[in-house]
Amino acid sequence: MAETPLVENYPGFPEGISGLKLAELMARQAELAGAEIHQWEGVKSLELSAERKLVKAGKAEYSAKAVILAMGASHRRLNVPGEREFQGRGVSYCAVCDGPFFKGKTVLVVGGSHSALVSALYLTDIGVKVKLAHRRDQLRVGEGPTRQLLEKGVEILWNTEVKEIRGEGLVNSVLLYNNRTGETWELPVDGVFVQIGETPNSQLAAEAGVEVDGEGFIKVDRRQRTNIPGVYACGDVTDRPVKQIATAVGQAVVAATEAYGYIRKPYYYKE
Repeated sequence: MAETPLVENYPGFPEGISGLKLAELMARQAELAGAEIHQWEGVKSLELSAERKLVKAGKAEYSAKAVILAMGASHRRLNVPGEREFQGRGVSYCAVCDGPFFKGKTVLVVGGSHSALVSALYLTDIGVKVKLAHRRDQLRVGEGPTRQLLEKGVEILWNTEVKEIRGEGLVNSVLLYNNRTGETWELPVDGVFVQIGETPNSQLAAEAGVEVDGEGFIKVDRRQRTNIPGVYACGDVTDRPVKQIATAVGQAVVAATEAYGYIRKPYYYKE
């Protein structure tokens, strides 16, 4: 969320809001409600099978009767030659973070999702010349947003896959492949913004015995419960199909309510 240039589909912000600003507002509201936020303290391991759950972090260990897993997801990589070598030197996964470095230059956005659309529009608006490569013949966002891209001057390369990212010190070109015609060609660019989805950050949970599906997403029921009593999950790390801020918030409300019920056992709580 913090890397999204403009969030237009979250209730209460009819003209949109930057993802970073929305994240800051949410964090501030949580703090005002009494939550303690320990920034930059990564979790090392989880022990969830006992009645008291143990979370081992970089600076301390935390014990609780219930745990809500909300680790989100990480950017999916292309896994092509040059991607890791040029990360931070022309390859980026965040238009808001790195876009200003490419003003007046040409970049390739890779992907066909809403995040690819928003990134392409943002980059265009700050003065970057944008081409967008998608491996299929239509974007997943529909015809309206596609027209918006074209009207902004974004060139869309249909049925196109990235095979290699090339450069000398910095990115200067990409090797592309048209999966319909079989054509391969080199396209000069100054940067590549990869927007092809996310991979769930569920490894620690899986190692602790939390059940995940074939893609690594944590399995939850309609009450956000995992297979371990007292352990809940919400947001992009779960196997729920729609990955949006609004759905993550809704799942978090259910998870928090269920965790409270698990601990306090009010009259309405059902095992």
